[in-house]
Amino acid sequence: MELAFDIRRSVILSRYLKYWGIPEDRKSLSLNNSTVELYVFPGEDMDQVTRFATIGLSSCQMNDKTHCNSELLLVVPYETGHEQHEEINQYLLSISSYILNTLSRNIKAEDIIPPFTLAPNGWPKAILIDEPRGEPEELASFPISEQHVSLHWLIPIFDEECTMIQTEGIEAFDQAIDEMSISLVDTTRVSCV
Repeated sequence: MELAFDIRRSVILSRYLKYWGIPEDRKSLSLNNSTVELYVFPGEDMDQVTRFATIGLSSCQMNDKTHCNSELLLVVPYETGHEQHEEINQYLLSISSYILNTLSRNIKAEDIIPPFTLAPNGWPKAILIDEPRGEPEELASFPISEQHVSLHWLIPIFDEECTMIQTEGIEAFDQAIDEMSISLVDTTRVSCV
């Protein structure tokens, strides 16, 4: 079991390192009797964001004993990542637990997690799950033995944006975001609705 996790970490971490550089922090946690590691990648001077990413969520089992086929990515402004580091780690752990134990199914792009009470203070409460837009295509998925693991980008969204996506579709949300020139990584942004 430990060797399998080491191989999984090597495959995924090598890609993270290739594009995001050396992480500044790693936290190992136990979730559903498996290890999940949370890595923090601060942006370079030209890239003023901080990335929080999991390794090991894809080795966890859900309630029906199937494996989760996802790793999670949260991108926030550099200052937010620095100031709310521990809150963000707890947030990612809570979302991981929700996916495994409450949702209990594999997630896919354009899924929505309804308002989540454990969001850091001042953040939008719902979560849009998407492909890792703006990241190199090589980070979208990781073949690990016979498992196909996808990297999913978590985007905090407002309740009214959640309703818009559910009623009008993701295209309407994307158009509203573009029209207002809103950055989806800004956790202090205004709603596009």
